Amino acid sequence: MLHTKIIKQYLEEEQQMNTSVFKGLTVTCPICGREFGCNKTYHVYTALVGRKRQYYCSYSCYKQRPNPKEKR
Repeated sequence: MLHTKIIKQYLEEEQQMNTSVFKGLTVTCPICGREFGCNKTYHVYTALVGRKRQYYCSYSCYKQRPNPKEKR
C-alpha cells in the first residue's frame, strides 16, 4: 500500500516536471503562428525587435518579417 502511494506520487511529480519543461521550449512563430521547439544550441532564425529577440520557425518565415529600416 505504501509503495503504490509513493510510486503514484513520484509519477505525478515527474509528469508535472515534464510538462513545465516542454512549455518553456516551445515558441510561436510570429509570421505563421506555428509552435516549434526553440532549441538554441542548433541554428534558429532570430531577429531583434527593440531589445527583444523574435524566433522564426523557418527561413521562409524569417524572410517575410517586416524590415524595421523601411519605417524611417
